[in-house]
Amino acid sequence: MVRGISLLAMAGGFLMISPHLREDLLGSYAHATVTLDNYSPYSYVALGLAVAGLLIVFLFKSSQPRQ
Repeated sequence: MVRGISLLAMAGGFLMISPHLREDLLGSYAHATVTLDNYSPYSYVALGLAVAGLLIVFLFKSSQPRQ
């Protein structure tokens, strides 16, 4: 948990100090949003299935005992 929070804080720090990186990231989010709207509602269904699949894989791997 601490590792995840520290990674998010470090990413936030990079976004605060780098205006070019922040602009690129916000532009990518805007482009992804427009693309999702163009292929709606199928794109939202596919995105939901992809997120659910990634969540299942993540939870399955995290529930396995460490060796």
